[in-house]
Amino acid sequence: MHTQFGQAKAAIPPGKTAIQVRQLRKVFTSYFDRPGTLKETILRLGRAKAAQVVALNGISFDVSFGESVAIIGPNGSGKTTLLAILAGVYKPTSGECVVRGKVVAMLGVAGGFHPELTVLDNLLFVGVTMGMSISEVNEKLESILDFAELDRVLNAPIRTLSTGMCIRLGFSLGIHASPQILLIDEQLQATDEHFQSKALSKLRELNENGVTLIFVTHYLPWVQTLASRVIWLEHGVIRMDGVPRDVVDAYLKASHSLMGA
Repeated sequence: MHTQFGQAKAAIPPGKTAIQVRQLRKVFTSYFDRPGTLKETILRLGRAKAAQVVALNGISFDVSFGESVAIIGPNGSGKTTLLAILAGVYKPTSGECVVRGKVVAMLGVAGGFHPELTVLDNLLFVGVTMGMSISEVNEKLESILDFAELDRVLNAPIRTLSTGMCIRLGFSLGIHASPQILLIDEQLQATDEHFQSKALSKLRELNENGVTLIFVTHYLPWVQTLASRVIWLEHGVIRMDGVPRDVVDAYLKASHSLMGA
């Protein structure tokens, strides 16, 4: 099969601002010490203690069209929360987030797929949420399956596919959706080395054609290979923002210092 992709060039010329983030803050409310029985619930009048978890704490940055930006940092730094806000999944608690252009987001291992629906039904449903029409998904169906290296699975429920197969399918669907801004969480690391290499090559191609990439990863070789810029998040704030070599070196030194402490 010959894999075909929609036009990936950004409608707005490179150099224009694709993303503007100003003093972005996201706070989640976490409840704990919940009543264990109905009696306790009645006695406490349904009240539970609440704590605020600050995921992002006043971060600001711009991203130009055509940039490839890696978001790195330890677990719990706010990386996935940031992607979810850029994708419109979460609303910020305060601050401003302006995103221009067609956004395609690949968040979470399941990729938005419903386990009981068939592969075809999921591709149609999720494809529409990515801005594709049903006819467009059908036209690109063979190419989507070809890139994902899946065959004869259209009528199988998604739950019968492995995690890696679901990720490959979701990634393939996303790159066929003609994004101007592509947001990718770190799920590609759960695929095999062959597909990771294939995905990396395709992401480079998309970026060269003007697609803006924002990706979260713990796999630093990808950062050095794919990113033109790195944002290091830690405890919900930007620790460093700059060229990959400088940021990665500083991040590794800080990580080794903590390990040796």
